[in-house]
Amino acid sequence: MSPEPSSSKIGKSVGEKLRAARIAQHLTQSQLAAPDFSVSYISAIERGQIHPSLRALEILAQRLGLSSTQLLPARNQVDDRLNGPLGIAERDDDEIDLAFLEIQVLIREHSIEQALEQLGKIPQKRLKRHQILQYQYLYGWAQLRAAHYQESEYALIEALQIAKELNDQFLTLRILHLLAQTYLGMRNHTQALLSYQRCLHTLETSEQHDPFFAAQLYMQIGQYYTQQAQHNLHNQQEHLEQAITHFYKALETCDIYSTPETIQAAYLEQVRHYCNIDELELAIQYAYKCRYLADATRLKTQRSELYHYLGAVTLKQDASEARTFLDTALQQASKLQETDPLALASLYTTNASWYYAHQQLDEATTYATKAEELAAPFGDTLISAEMHIVLGRIYYARGEAEQGDRHFVTGLEMLEKLGHHEELADEAVQYAQLLEEHGKAHEAFTYFRRAFQSRQKLAK
Repeated sequence: MSPEPSSSKIGKSVGEKLRAARIAQHLTQSQLAAPDFSVSYISAIERGQIHPSLRALEILAQRLGLSSTQLLPARNQVDDRLNGPLGIAERDDDEIDLAFLEIQVLIREHSIEQALEQLGKIPQKRLKRHQILQYQYLYGWAQLRAAHYQESEYALIEALQIAKELNDQFLTLRILHLLAQTYLGMRNHTQALLSYQRCLHTLETSEQHDPFFAAQLYMQIGQYYTQQAQHNLHNQQEHLEQAITHFYKALETCDIYSTPETIQAAYLEQVRHYCNIDELELAIQYAYKCRYLADATRLKTQRSELYHYLGAVTLKQDASEARTFLDTALQQASKLQETDPLALASLYTTNASWYYAHQQLDEATTYATKAEELAAPFGDTLISAEMHIVLGRIYYARGEAEQGDRHFVTGLEMLEKLGHHEELADEAVQYAQLLEEHGKAHEAFTYFRRAFQSRQKLAK
């Protein structure tokens, strides 16, 4: 009898784990499948006939209370296959794809050391051209997450050349996006801007693009120009205008895809496009996204952050222009109340900041309190953190330092938990100065040190 194909063994390993986890949770195949998959699909996975895509793996793992990696083959199985006596040419491509799948999951779950370890076990010299592209992309992405910017740059530049050679527009966009972040980490702002511009040009001239990726890109370019405005006073106004322009583009993208129906339609377009060009793996990914609309929540969070950044830039403009912008934006309050209360909380927080800056504390308190009520159900968010810090300033201005301290501490802890180190550093310094003015030298030193530590994290 001939030995069982390696791809079948891999499939069974995933399938057996899925079946064991399902039984342990006392679920039928039908219960595990609904509403995103068919019973036959779950059955085929469990029998080892197919193995699930990354998106399907994430969905199934979440339903079973597991991480995605817990459903993948045991690490020693993958190691044995990658380091075994058989050459790459003698193995199925599915086996290499599965290894890349596990590595991508590890990167997304921030298990960077494990991802790099797994990448190191793949013999690069025997990979096919499209596999080398995937390898360099994942290696550059992992090195970026590890803050090894030079290694990330080398890998991503090589990946970019191969992506262009293979006319892989999907990965070209994502590699340019990662390159921009790499150059920002290296503080090479010229190359970062160039990479962002190339990514933007590729995006805007492509036949199809993911609207969520587009919104993220516009927002990050807006943040880039905001930071440049802070450090380059000579061109400050020009940078602020560029920031506002890109934040508005991001908001327009978010507004178009503001309901599950429009999101689903966008994903269906992606499915059709990738089917037409025989990119079936990408078509399958977007098909799962079409069914599993968790991205709708992410989009709303993204839109609220856009209001936050746009508001912050607007407050740096002329006071009357800022007031005009805020009054115009408030005309959408009733709509946002129904569709995106977190975005409205962000808008109210910006209004509170404007009134605080103009010493109109009653109005500032009113808007900050409204923002607090709207943001509370969403837990820890950038909007909630900023709202607490604004309330801290207002209470200090009212002579209620104890209340002010409570809000400052809550807001700063939230920023640290969310990993917003730049905002944390800036706000910690301002709070420390406020404490110093009120004779609290010891407490002030604590927050000056905290700001310094946050700056160190940014420099890594």
